[in-house]
Amino acid sequence: MIGKLSGTLVEKSSDCIVLDVTGVGYEVEVPASSLCLLPALGEAVALSVHTHVREDSIRLFGFVSRADRTVFEMLLSVTNVGPKLALALMGPFEGTELCRVILDENLAALTSVPGVGARTAERLIVELRSKAQKVMASLTGAELSKTSRSKTAAGHTLSTLIDERWTKSNVVEDVRSALQNLGYKDKQIAEVIAGLEKRSASGENIVLEMALKEALRQLSGHLLGRSAT
Repeated sequence: MIGKLSGTLVEKSSDCIVLDVTGVGYEVEVPASSLCLLPALGEAVALSVHTHVREDSIRLFGFVSRADRTVFEMLLSVTNVGPKLALALMGPFEGTELCRVILDENLAALTSVPGVGARTAERLIVELRSKAQKVMASLTGAELSKTSRSKTAAGHTLSTLIDERWTKSNVVEDVRSALQNLGYKDKQIAEVIAGLEKRSASGENIVLEMALKEALRQLSGHLLGRSAT
């Protein structure tokens, strides 16, 4: 079983990347919350990896932190939650954010994710409350501070090291495709894409990772601070 991969980032799209590890290319599926923290192509990357084995396939899921991987595996323990839905849940929310959503019993935030209805959201809260508490308790102040610094550094890198293949019109189409794959409705996608197209037309260089993250935040309605009533 593969638990970690360190190599060179050679390809990336809206839902997966390819890492070159001593000449072997590993295709790794990543949530948007991890994608937006990755460096530019050609840079070194280390990911915590969950190996998902089935009779007909072996899939690798990568995360920028061990905590995010733990939360992903925590989600897979819930009845009727598979990798696709777990990845969708970790699109707008990083691991610690999702734990907070669960502990706050924020049904509105959970049901903003495509594929998560009221019953599934309630099941996530009931089945994961104690596990989410353990995850949050296991993170020290130093670890949380390190995560915050990583976000800032990654954002700076992405804004200054822009790969032309993922700017302007290509980014718009990649974001559209990613949102369709995640199950968002055409009307919701159209509203997000309209904003991206306007920014692109004005000459702004748009980075795929950040654009996708912003789109997911917009579609989730920034519901982290709102609990269900």
